Amino acid sequence: MSATNHTLSRSLSPGAPNRTTALWVISALVVLAVTLPLVWFAYAALGLACIAALTHVAVGTICGQVDNALVGWVMIFPLGYYFLSFPREQPLITLDRVFIGVLLVAACMAGSSRAFHIPAILRRAGIWWAFFLLFAAITIPGVKNPLNSLRLLVEGFLFPALAAWYVLRHFDARGRLAALHLATCLMSISVAALAAAEVVLQQDLLPLPGGSLDTAGAGRKAEILIRPNGPFSSDNSLALVGMVALFFLMFLRQALGPEMRKWQRWLHHAGIAAAALAALMPLFRSLLIILALIALVDGIYYCRGLRRTMRLAIVGGFVLALLLVRAALPAVFEDRSDTHSFYNRIAQHGQTVALFLDHPINGAGFNNFQEAVQTSDKYSIYYQDVESVDSPHNNLGAILAESGLAGFVPFVVSQILLFIAFWRVHTKRTQDSALVWRFAAYILLAYWALGMSQTSAYVIDANLWLMLVLAVLYKYAITQRTPEKPSLVPAV
Repeated sequence: MSATNHTLSRSLSPGAPNRTTALWVISALVVLAVTLPLVWFAYAALGLACIAALTHVAVGTICGQVDNALVGWVMIFPLGYYFLSFPREQPLITLDRVFIGVLLVAACMAGSSRAFHIPAILRRAGIWWAFFLLFAAITIPGVKNPLNSLRLLVEGFLFPALAAWYVLRHFDARGRLAALHLATCLMSISVAALAAAEVVLQQDLLPLPGGSLDTAGAGRKAEILIRPNGPFSSDNSLALVGMVALFFLMFLRQALGPEMRKWQRWLHHAGIAAAALAALMPLFRSLLIILALIALVDGIYYCRGLRRTMRLAIVGGFVLALLLVRAALPAVFEDRSDTHSFYNRIAQHGQTVALFLDHPINGAGFNNFQEAVQTSDKYSIYYQDVESVDSPHNNLGAILAESGLAGFVPFVVSQILLFIAFWRVHTKRTQDSALVWRFAAYILLAYWALGMSQTSAYVIDANLWLMLVLAVLYKYAITQRTPEKPSLVPAV
């Protein structure tokens, strides 16, 4: 009788059903783990991570705090053009569009009470930029592909300005330096790894609509080198993203200073190497030359002792690498140093001027250069028997020919005001201002060096990254350190 009562009391204990349920759940999980493919669990984990990330972004957007979302965008934006664009052909939903929407909604939710006051010089630059957008938009109804031109104007010229505005108004640049460093390192490593794989395999691993791979060299396949585009649609984008990431990481390293831990320093070295490879692998001569000159000047004027020796050794290694390429791949070296390309550029500038003279006020239509010059044989310009290529290959020439003086003047004025804004930061003569001016000048110099031989201003996927980084640099310079923290920036 006592045994029966004991069994009955155990079955009626409040913990028994819970233990039984837990036992059945554990047994079911064991069976699933043994029978189901591991890839299913990977998909499940990825799905849960995505749901958690989306929930975090949604809550942050409602609260007006999306600094983490901005850092996350930095880490994944190169892969978003392939994996996060729906539908694949002529996508309606893209990562960049969602990103800008999140920033605008968060800015509205945050209100103006916590917003940072943008200096007058940048406000004037923004006004002139708005005039450029207006005059460029006026020309779009008359172009051959108005939807493509409108998309380029909005995503390539308006979105970067909006991102920079949000960073200046609401982003905590000083408080997110370590997170930005981590995200930029991981982004650079993934981009460079993909680009290197394309060079080895000689194929576009993540092809995008309208994208293509260029080659250097001719003749036998062994003498042809792929100029990779990585996860982007063009090698222009890869070079620009790598260049900006390179200087941004160098800035972050000095801004963080002794706060960086050992693993962060190792990650930094990997990120720097990856960003440099991403910038150099597309083999743009103008960018190769300007990066070598910047490294030389930086090593002489800003580095001392071992750091100067290492910087000069890097420049020497760069020259040695060029000599090795010349010996191992003579066809590639000849292709990138041939005078035919120089004559081609001269002929192209003549074509650009001819198109501008026929449309001096409003231009031939935004993003309509190629269609416009193909309407008449008079635009076939030759120099030394080398014909123009029906593409401006110059930022200023493209803006002048396509939007006329009405768009060219506000475009140039806005760029001058941006440069003046960073120069005024430099005149403060503080360690932070000197650091910001140094790397902002490097970025702008390299960007415009490439822009004199390529239409880099029309690169959608790189412009947003460029303006975001410049805004972070400027915000860092004009905000104050927190009183309780010691100085983190070494003397420059």
